[in-house]
Amino acid sequence: MKAIFKKETRADPEDDQNTYSNFMLNRNANFCCEKFKNYCKKFTVWSYEQGKFAIVDQISYENHSVQSIDFCPFCGQEIEYVDENIPKKTMRKKLKKGSV
Repeated sequence: MKAIFKKETRADPEDDQNTYSNFMLNRNANFCCEKFKNYCKKFTVWSYEQGKFAIVDQISYENHSVQSIDFCPFCGQEIEYVDENIPKKTMRKKLKKGSV
């Protein structure tokens, strides 16, 4: 599964001098299985702060903590995270000496 996301930097509404970053998941994500797709529709699974899928690890009265995941919790397929802002590396063939 490929999770394609884009990092967006926004102005902080409370302080004009500060900014914050959000990692936005591409809406056309191809999920590895229907169970994970349906789970993501029902629960907030994408972490905008980390740029990864995450599950709630611990809950307290003041806060909760999340744990990022690299594999689908249902089928076990690895999740590949791809940042749209980083250009893909292109491979070039090396030419042998003497060839045209």
